Amino acid sequence: MGCAQAGELDPRGRGCDRLSGLWRPLPLDRPLRPSAAVKIRQRAFDSIRAHGAKGFPHEICGLLIGDPAEMLITEARPVRNIETQNPEVRYLIDDKEDMRIRKSLYKTDLDVLGYYHSHPNHPAAPSVFDTERSWESYVYVIVSVRDGKPADMNAFVAQRDRGPMLPEPLEVVG
Repeated sequence: MGCAQAGELDPRGRGCDRLSGLWRPLPLDRPLRPSAAVKIRQRAFDSIRAHGAKGFPHEICGLLIGDPAEMLITEARPVRNIETQNPEVRYLIDDKEDMRIRKSLYKTDLDVLGYYHSHPNHPAAPSVFDTERSWESYVYVIVSVRDGKPADMNAFVAQRDRGPMLPEPLEVVG
């Protein structure tokens, strides 16, 4: 279900996204400090790397799920890349799949903390396209996949909608 105008709130406190015209959570009420490490469970870290290798040579994508109180990513939930024009260099998350996952989290203490995707045969750094699509306070994890093998993986946090995206240390925890 779409929304009418930017700044509008729904009953759950989600805001109207001016870019997609869809509801999305407002920026996290506890944004990461510029010096804070992004913490990710080993299982989620490994899942992103495996997803990147499996999807090569196309970009893969997914949601980063965790506890917003701890800012700890506990799960990397893969979603289909529905980009049809250039899936080797672009990704597009299906809004319906995104909302289905978010709804499944409503009765838990977990939330979507951000998104991940791969850069096949390119560095694990945000492109101009990535930056233009970023949302304030969300974590973005990018894995570089070189010739089908996962390489570097880096985390970034958008300082505002549409960037800039600043690098953050990525700390893998048990």
